[in-house]
Amino acid sequence: MRFENIFNFMNILFSSLKRLLSNGNVIADFNDIEYRLKICRLCEHKRGDTLKNMKCEICECRIRYKVRLSSSDCPAGKWTALDS
Repeated sequence: MRFENIFNFMNILFSSLKRLLSNGNVIADFNDIEYRLKICRLCEHKRGDTLKNMKCEICECRIRYKVRLSSSDCPAGKWTALDS
């Protein structure tokens, strides 16, 4: 994993922690998760066919986890964090 990817992941964790401490919602709602997954399934940067194996080749994250965190965003700019 590249340093930049580790740094981005740490930022997502920090943002999620801030949301949790301010009584915000850390987990995206079902509609947002489905919207993000729909985009990721069609993305040229997705690797793997099943949700269990899908991975982003840009940030190297497991897509099934990335789409669930409200503070995460797409590294290709196809969807944004819900708290921005």
